[in-house]
Amino acid sequence: MQTMKVCRAGLAALLALVACSSEPAATATKPTNIMQLRPLHVAADHRIVDDLDREVLLRGTNITSLGEYWQGDPQHLPTAELTEQDWQDLAAQGFSVIRLVVHWSRLEPVRGTLDAKYLAKIDAYVTSAAQHGLYTVIDMHQDAYTAFLHTDNPADCTGTTGPAKGWDGAPAWAVISDGLSTCTQGDRNSSPAVTAAWQHFYANTDGIRDRFVATWGGVAAHFAGRAEVAGYDLLNEPEVPAPGNEIAPLYNQLMADTVTAIRAAEAQAAFGHLLIIELAIGAGHPNFGLVIPKPASVGLATDNVVFGPHNYAESIGNGLAMSLEQMSKVYRAMGDGFGAPTWIGEHGFWSTSAETLEKLGRYAKDEDANVLGGAWWQWRQPCGDPHSVPYGGYAATGAKNQQIHLNGLACPGDVDLGPTNELLRVVSRGYVRVAPGRVSKLASDWTTGQLDVAATGAQAGAALLVWTPTGAATHAVTGENLVDLQEHAVPGGRWLTAKTTKAGAWSLHVQAKTAAAP
Repeated sequence: MQTMKVCRAGLAALLALVACSSEPAATATKPTNIMQLRPLHVAADHRIVDDLDREVLLRGTNITSLGEYWQGDPQHLPTAELTEQDWQDLAAQGFSVIRLVVHWSRLEPVRGTLDAKYLAKIDAYVTSAAQHGLYTVIDMHQDAYTAFLHTDNPADCTGTTGPAKGWDGAPAWAVISDGLSTCTQGDRNSSPAVTAAWQHFYANTDGIRDRFVATWGGVAAHFAGRAEVAGYDLLNEPEVPAPGNEIAPLYNQLMADTVTAIRAAEAQAAFGHLLIIELAIGAGHPNFGLVIPKPASVGLATDNVVFGPHNYAESIGNGLAMSLEQMSKVYRAMGDGFGAPTWIGEHGFWSTSAETLEKLGRYAKDEDANVLGGAWWQWRQPCGDPHSVPYGGYAATGAKNQQIHLNGLACPGDVDLGPTNELLRVVSRGYVRVAPGRVSKLASDWTTGQLDVAATGAQAGAALLVWTPTGAATHAVTGENLVDLQEHAVPGGRWLTAKTTKAGAWSLHVQAKTAAAP
């Protein structure tokens, strides 16, 4: 491998890839406007690439700040706005994307009218993310269909049933529950009321499914031609409230209609966004349902379509008792089955025990070995989030807990525990963000900082971008078939840029804990 001089350049050079200079190393400054967020699409070989045909790896975290969740404790809000410090901290992890949770209930609180103020808030977050070098995936989120179905009187629940929290998703006017019980058998989707609401949605009762599709069209029209938006996650964790063979044609048609509406809204733009379709699964029902998206079954072309499942194997668990590596393999096969790349929209662990960190380490190695992108769940989870708050609230139950996400909170009170460094150490490890050609090797050792990246099929003179949470004094960089190899110091580490010298293969290596340079 050819050892090359690594030139240290200021942040502005990350856009221009200017020639090396004799200036001293750049000091760590606010990472504003340091990345080019170019339009993305799906290549014929199922890679996510930019308009220069470079593979782009989208890695980051979920953000729930703009959600409308049920509030189960009047003293605790279910969401928290991101601060400027949050944006800087996100950038300091080397992330390339946020998956931004939005809710239909806030987009269309009144039937037939998109809320312009809410769209403006989404736009502001997209803009702030871009200013800190982050793409945004806009995620139409839901859990248990809506925030407007919950148990008011626990005494209504008898036998083996229990009272239900509310969750998030559809606006109140789109909730048709037939007056059925909200009491559950444990799973949040298992109440008769939630089951009925999902069935009416799929059946398009009173045209509510059509309104969902139209809402997506409005969102797409607003963000048409905006390269800083990586794409749209069309519906988070869709439920299967009946046997899968009954729901499959309805779900596939819903996805096809939504894609058609988005493409129509973007028809005059220079490019179309990535469209992320998820697996539909009904784990909370006796008639366990599973719907693997099959766009072709309803005549939907898969150009710019991405398969976006969630891998919580060995974390939340799954009915198939798979390891996280097995689940990853199954998901990649599903994506290949309908001609799309796989992007893991949610994954995560919420403990820093030795057992959990061992699992997280295995997840990271599998993610790298298969060159997968994804988004951690989540950056920060407030005490009032339905995932956090006990039914009845903190004061009435006397409950206390800790929310161990990438940032920790002690509940009640939303007491800031700071960054969860044990998790961040793994999640913010080095990786290649933009790679000319196709990535053939990605191996990142978060314990030593060593990083190995290789690719094939690159064009000559193409630019690459690599993240490493290391310093130049301790971790030397070498490259093969690369020139203009430069480092750009930022809070949290370095961005490395270079250009390929010829068509074909190239590689880059960040050494582990080398001696300081003289």
